Amino acid sequence: MTPARGSADCIDTAEPWEKVLWRRQPYPDNHVPESFLAELRDLPPRPRPRLFALVIHALPITQHMAVIALFLSIFHALLIGRFSASSVGWAVVLSSVVGHFVRRLGWREQGLERDLTSHGLLPPTTSLRPLILPPLLLSLLSPVLGTLTSATTSDSIWPLAGCLLFIHVLLADFKTGPDARQKYRERRRFQQRQRRSSFHGDLEAIEEKSLSSSLSFTSALSASIVLASRLPSTAHVFSLILLAVSLFAGWPVVAKGVREAGQGFSILLTASTVLLAFSILPHDPSESLLFTAPSLIFLCTLLVVNIIGPLVFWWGWRWKTIRGGGWDVAVVRIRQATSGHG
Repeated sequence: MTPARGSADCIDTAEPWEKVLWRRQPYPDNHVPESFLAELRDLPPRPRPRLFALVIHALPITQHMAVIALFLSIFHALLIGRFSASSVGWAVVLSSVVGHFVRRLGWREQGLERDLTSHGLLPPTTSLRPLILPPLLLSLLSPVLGTLTSATTSDSIWPLAGCLLFIHVLLADFKTGPDARQKYRERRRFQQRQRRSSFHGDLEAIEEKSLSSSLSFTSALSASIVLASRLPSTAHVFSLILLAVSLFAGWPVVAKGVREAGQGFSILLTASTVLLAFSILPHDPSESLLFTAPSLIFLCTLLVVNIIGPLVFWWGWRWKTIRGGGWDVAVVRIRQATSGHG
C-alpha cells in the first residue's frame, strides 16, 4: 500500500523546506521544521520614555475623573438641596455657550463649516443647533425620564449607576489627535483634491467617530437618567440631564481642543478642573476635618492615575522586548482606479 500524499512517510529529506506558499513541496501543511525560529532574534529595545512625559499623557484621564467627580458632587448637592435646579441649569447653559464660542473662535474654524456644507434640499447646519436642541428636547422628556426608574429601590440604583459610570470610563476616548489648525489644512487639501478630480467623497477619514466613544456617552447618559429618579422634581431632572449632556458630550470636545493647543494648556486645564471638582465635593459643615471620605477617595484616584500608574509603566519598561527576523515585510499594493474610461 502506498502512503497518502503529504504524510510523514513520503517526505523527501533531500529537498529542504522553504518558507513559501506558492511552491508545492513534499511536506504536509502542518510541518514545522526545527529551524523554523532560527532567524528570530531580539531587536534593539526602544528607549525608555521620560517619567514626566508619561505623567503628561495621563492628564486626559485625570481630567475625565475630575469631570465625573464634578457631576456626582452636583448631583449630591441637588439631592440634599444645597444647589437649586435653576442655578445649576443656568450655570450649564452659560458654560456651554462660553465653551462653544471659545472652541469656534479660539481655533478659527468659523469659516470652515460654511465651505463644507452641502447645498441640497435641506438647509445647512447652523452652529447654534447643538445649543438649542438639547434643552428643548430635555424640557419635553424630563417628566418621562424622572419616572423611568422611580419604582426601583435606592439599593439597586446606586450599584447600577456605579457600573454604568465604570463602563463609561472604560470606553472613554482619551486620545489627543493632531492640532486643529492641521485638521483645517487637511480639510482644505481635501476640498482642493475634490475640485480637481471627479471623485466625490466625504470627510469620514478626517473626522472619524469611534463606536467606543458613542457607547461611553450612552453609558454616562444612562447613569444620569438612573440617578435622576432620586431627585424631587422635574426641574431637578432637567438640570441634571442637561449637566450630563454638557459634561459627557460637550466637554470632551472642548477639552481635546485645549489639550491639542499645547502642554501648558493641558496642565492648566487639569489643575482648574481638579480644583473645581474638589471644591464642590460633599462635606459636612459640622465637622472640622480637612479631608472627608469623598475627597480622600478622589485624591487616591488621582494619585493612582498620575503617579502610581506612570511609575509602574516606567518601571516595567525594562521587560519590554522586540523580536523580529531577517525576512522582508509584505507590502500590499492596491491598484488605483482611473477617473476616466478610454
